[in-house]
Amino acid sequence: MFSKNVNRITAIVLAAMLILLMSASFNISVSYGAEKVKAPTITAKGAVVYCENTGETVYSKNAYTKLYPYSITKLMTAMLAVQSLPLDKEVTISAKAASIGYSSMGLKKGEVVTVEQLLYGALMMSGNDAAYALGEAVSGNMTDFTALMDKTAKNIGCTHTNFVNPNGISNKSHYTTAHDMLRITRVALSNSTVKKISGTKVYHMKATNKSKARTMKTHLPLLTTENSGIYAGKTGSWSSTDCSLAVGYKKDGLQLYIVILGDTSSQRTADLKALIKYATEKVEGVRVVKAGKQVGKVRIKHGAKTRLNAYTAEVGYAYLPKEGSKSLVSTKTVMKDNVKAPVKSGQIVGYYKIYVSDDLVNQVPLVIHESVSTGWFPSYLGISNLATTIICIVLGLILLMIFYVISMRASYKRKKKKLRQKKIMEMAEEQARREAERDQRDWHF
Repeated sequence: MFSKNVNRITAIVLAAMLILLMSASFNISVSYGAEKVKAPTITAKGAVVYCENTGETVYSKNAYTKLYPYSITKLMTAMLAVQSLPLDKEVTISAKAASIGYSSMGLKKGEVVTVEQLLYGALMMSGNDAAYALGEAVSGNMTDFTALMDKTAKNIGCTHTNFVNPNGISNKSHYTTAHDMLRITRVALSNSTVKKISGTKVYHMKATNKSKARTMKTHLPLLTTENSGIYAGKTGSWSSTDCSLAVGYKKDGLQLYIVILGDTSSQRTADLKALIKYATEKVEGVRVVKAGKQVGKVRIKHGAKTRLNAYTAEVGYAYLPKEGSKSLVSTKTVMKDNVKAPVKSGQIVGYYKIYVSDDLVNQVPLVIHESVSTGWFPSYLGISNLATTIICIVLGLILLMIFYVISMRASYKRKKKKLRQKKIMEMAEEQARREAERDQRDWHF
């Protein structure tokens, strides 16, 4: 009886220990899985990071606090100018536009420039004069233009924004919020012209009737940094302790819009990097295709080889909307149809396109892993050098076979002719022998 009780107690103790171990193991896995990415500490007074793929705000700090946008105001001005004016329209600079303070384009009264040149001046050089000239070109006067800016802001959902000038020159009545400026940035950078110009690294402007040629260089942080993901945007500042930034980011299929207000000039770029790092770690992506996967063949025109394997150059991700299913993801391989020899290893020959709900969200470059020189003449007919060699060998063998058959037939005919001639000779000799025997018999008689 005692031994049975001991066994029962032992069993209970063992069971309890097993439960504790399982519980501990479970708690470890849960705490690990629930571990969150820590939000960065930034200097900016207000900031927002929005993920276009998932439709969510990834990061927010004082998003609804009224702050000064300064020169990122010019994104709104540029957007309205592009929507209202032809790029090649000529604008004669007014005395007011030429006299705007804190200007950097250096426009002169009576100078004739195009809308496109003013856009480059406003977005790349942050020319306050250029932005003012664009406002005048759109509405004729600044009162009407700033009213248009406010109306447009309200139309796209801004609720705490007020514009009193087209360039962002400091004014207590000229304000926005990180949330509102994000909305403006999304709309502005969705315009292909604004996106292109605000993402240009260097622009050479021809001489005008009043000025020599100008060279403009971007001030946008990380735009000139290789593989940074920043593709367009605008900076703003009033002092070293009060700066702003609005940018678009796209890399590995992840698309973000980032707005920073009330930052310092020394920390603005560091804050931008920190926000990008946080967003890329926080937003979970689905790996659709791995790097180096062979996904098809590309035709090489006039090449020693006319078809080559194409491989993905990098990992391809898709970022799904909230509660989105992986079944929404689809892919399509698109090869270039104008790839001509010679080609080099690593050359891009197509794209592996990734879609979410039929919307293109990412495209991975497809590259070749070997170099190919220009082929022989048959390559212009789509026949590779190897195929040409094989064809020549086969044709040569066929010709040899034909020659052999013809030779054999000729030899057979010759042999047959000789046999026939021999037979005729033998028949003639037999006939002559018989005639000789008959003549001999006749002579004896």
